Amino acid sequence: MVTSRRKAPAGCYWRGNTIWGRTFINGAELRWSLQTDNPKIAAQRRKAGKERAIADGHGDATRDVVEVIEAWSHWIGKQVSLKTVKRYACSLDQLALFLDGKQLSEIDSRLIGEIVRVRSLAGVTNATIKRDLVAVSSVINFSIDQGWRDDNPVLPRMRRIKERRDPIVLPQRAHIDLVIDRCPGMIADIVRIAMATGAREDELLKARRDSVDHERRQITIIGKRNKRRVIELDPFGAYVLLSGLPAYAGKPLLFWHSDGESYKNFASQFAAIVARTATWAATHDVEFRPFRFHDLRHWHAVQWLKDGRSIYDLQRRLGHTSVKTTEMYCEYLTSEEERIVKQTGTKTGTSAVAKVPVDTRKTLVSSQ
Repeated sequence: MVTSRRKAPAGCYWRGNTIWGRTFINGAELRWSLQTDNPKIAAQRRKAGKERAIADGHGDATRDVVEVIEAWSHWIGKQVSLKTVKRYACSLDQLALFLDGKQLSEIDSRLIGEIVRVRSLAGVTNATIKRDLVAVSSVINFSIDQGWRDDNPVLPRMRRIKERRDPIVLPQRAHIDLVIDRCPGMIADIVRIAMATGAREDELLKARRDSVDHERRQITIIGKRNKRRVIELDPFGAYVLLSGLPAYAGKPLLFWHSDGESYKNFASQFAAIVARTATWAATHDVEFRPFRFHDLRHWHAVQWLKDGRSIYDLQRRLGHTSVKTTEMYCEYLTSEEERIVKQTGTKTGTSAVAKVPVDTRKTLVSSQ
C-alpha cells in the first residue's frame, strides 16, 4: 500500500525518502540534505542552514536595502506604467523609516508585522498599508529573480490585511448639474460622457477620435493594466454626446483644451470646480454634497442596473475582472431588481442621462 507523503516546507523538496533544503548564495543555488523525513524538523534545519550559509559566505541576502531598491528602480520602470512607478516610489518613501539601514535579509515577517502595527496605530487605513506593502513585495520579488534571496515574507501578511470598503454614496443628479454648469471648456463634456459610459477619468482623457467606431456606435478604450475593452454608445445617449464633440484639426484627442492639448492636471481641476460649487451653494443656501469624479462611474452603474440591464454586461462595460466587484452596486437594488439584472438577457431602456442637454457643435479647425 502506497501512502502519500507530507508536503515539503518552503525552500525544501523531497529527494527519495529524505527532505533536502535549498537556497541561493551569491546568485548560486545551494542544496543540502536535511537528514530527516519530518517536515517540521526539516523547516527548522533548513532555516538554520541558510543562516549559516549567509554568515559564512557573506551572501547577497546581506545587501543593503537602499542598494537593492536602487537596482529595482532601474528594472521596474520597464515592467509597469509610469503612474505605477510613482505610486511604488511614494509607498517606499512612506516606509523609509522602517527600511533605511536594513539589510535585505532583515526584511522578514517580524519587520512586516511591525510596519503594519505602527502604521495602523498612526491611523493609516488598511487599503493604504496594503498598497505600500505591494511596493515592498515588488522589491522582494525582484530580489528573488536576481537570486539574492528565495522567499517573500510580505505576501502572507499582506493577504491577511482586510480592506474596509466604505459604502458607495451616489451623487445626486441635481448636484452633478450644478458642477456641470461651472465646468469650463470640455470638462463639462467629460463629465457628461463619464455619466453615459461609466469610463474612468484616465480612460476618457487618453481616448482618441479614431477610437470611436461611428458605424457600430462603439468606443474602444484602454483601461487598467493596458486592458482594451469596447463600450456600446447607444445606451444613455452616449453616441449623441460623443458625435457632437468638437475636434481640433491635426490633434487626435477626443477631449482637449487650448491648442488641442491634453488635460495634465484634470483631477485637481475637477476637485477645484467641486469646491467652488460647494462654496457657491453654501453662500446661496442651496443643498449640495461634494463628490469625486469616480463617483460618476458609480452613478452610471446604478442607473444601468436600475433600468433592468444585465449585471454581466455591466461587468464587461466597466472592465471588472470579476462580477463580484460589480455586485457591490446591488445594494441600491430591490431583491426583484437584483433577480432581473442577474439574468443573462439584456434589457434596453432609457435613463436620466439621455435627458442631459447636448451641445451640438461643429468640428473646429482651429483653437477656440
